[in-house]
Amino acid sequence: MESSQDRPASASSAVPSPVPTGVWSAWHRFAFAFLACHWLLFAAPRPLSSLLAIVQQTLGWLDHDCELGIAWKENPWRWLGKWQQELADVYRWWQSATTWCAEHRLAPYEVIHQMTGSGDTGHGWTRVSLITAGALVAAALWTGFWAAVGPRRACPAVWRSLHPLVRWDLALHMFGYGFAKLYATQFGELNPTRLAMEVGDVAPMTMVGTFMKANPGYEVFGGLGEVLGGILLFHPRTALLGAVVTFAVMANVCALNWFCGVPVKLFSAHLLFCALFLMAPWRQRLWCVFVSNRPSAPKTVALTAAAWARWTMLGLGTLLVAAQLVLTFRQYKIPDLSNRQVKAQQEARVKSALYGTWEIESMRLDGAEVSLADAQRWRYFAVEQGTRAWVRSLTGQRQDFEFTLGADAQQATLSWTGRSKDAADSWCIDQGTKRVPVWNPVPLRNADRQKPIEAERRTLKVSGTWQGKALEFEAIEKVWKLQTAFRLRQELPDFW
Repeated sequence: MESSQDRPASASSAVPSPVPTGVWSAWHRFAFAFLACHWLLFAAPRPLSSLLAIVQQTLGWLDHDCELGIAWKENPWRWLGKWQQELADVYRWWQSATTWCAEHRLAPYEVIHQMTGSGDTGHGWTRVSLITAGALVAAALWTGFWAAVGPRRACPAVWRSLHPLVRWDLALHMFGYGFAKLYATQFGELNPTRLAMEVGDVAPMTMVGTFMKANPGYEVFGGLGEVLGGILLFHPRTALLGAVVTFAVMANVCALNWFCGVPVKLFSAHLLFCALFLMAPWRQRLWCVFVSNRPSAPKTVALTAAAWARWTMLGLGTLLVAAQLVLTFRQYKIPDLSNRQVKAQQEARVKSALYGTWEIESMRLDGAEVSLADAQRWRYFAVEQGTRAWVRSLTGQRQDFEFTLGADAQQATLSWTGRSKDAADSWCIDQGTKRVPVWNPVPLRNADRQKPIEAERRTLKVSGTWQGKALEFEAIEKVWKLQTAFRLRQELPDFW
């Protein structure tokens, strides 16, 4: 006989109900009220200010870059900027609140207000404590009022309104972090300073950034996961898949932040729990799929069943995603060089022809050879982005200076902090190449591990002055093992 579970579902049962029925228990209502209040207190006013920023930047791009010639009576994006500033005052209220807690010994840590880029400060932890306490009180009052006079049906209107707000806010954050990885801007550069650091002196957070920059494929993979989760979160039909993808991605991010000293622990945990909150409506379906292996009723999180409203929200969401994609591309790939700050940042990223680390082979001061036993002997000469450069002696002491290379790459000027330009040193530079024995990055047999191979490297011959002394040195380009390219075939593993 055919069981009831084997029979095909009727057409009416296959259509998700726009307003699921059911009754929430007391703990269910309290949990929802707590999570809703916690999210509102933690997130506000960021969702609204982010939306205003996107609209402001889009209007500015349409008017200036696209040359639409719109005759505005008064630039609307300037008013939007003023509204954003008004919303930013909310953070000042939080500073006052955490300061009061610290003065009355109610803060878990000392509260210090300063610009550091860290989200796990004493102010941050005190703010989260206040948010948690406030959400508990508000949830208790809300639940009591709800039980007394409000409806007890599941999925009330406030829940159905909150779900898309959390989805869109989380999606925009996923876009921000994801595109920062795809455009390779989140973790800085794998520059000579980072490459020359000794592993034992590298902070865990720096190690995370170095790992990501040394593996650009993994950086792109992480960025694609975040962007994909963000895109899926925008539509109700793909909201569950987007929440699952985002939860998986943010679980990995949280692990790195919490265990490697990255001071975004509180905020990444907030985003992780947002993804978990978005998965909650489908908890029974997920249980049936992954554990009990039983059928489950379909569920929808659509805010409304009206076709015109759903199409309107779809259109707004599409415009929001498109605007974010265009603005992000414009920000990273087409910078506004009319902005002094942006122009200075671009100039600071320019790499000269000598960019990299150079290992000193021989060195002479005032015509005398500097031996390997002399503390003045240099080990590395490095040219960073922009005009930054440094030398490191055999003892590990480092000296930084400004290094300006001429257009012909044969003359350079060195400027020292606290010294006049008249006292600047000058160098004559002769570049070349030669073949030298180097470490074999792809040994095929055990016997090949210790056998070097020949490779071509750039060389430098420098003559000039250095702090009042005649200087000459020869150097060869240093290629670090951390810069090893991707290897599809790998007969022998590298040692842990």
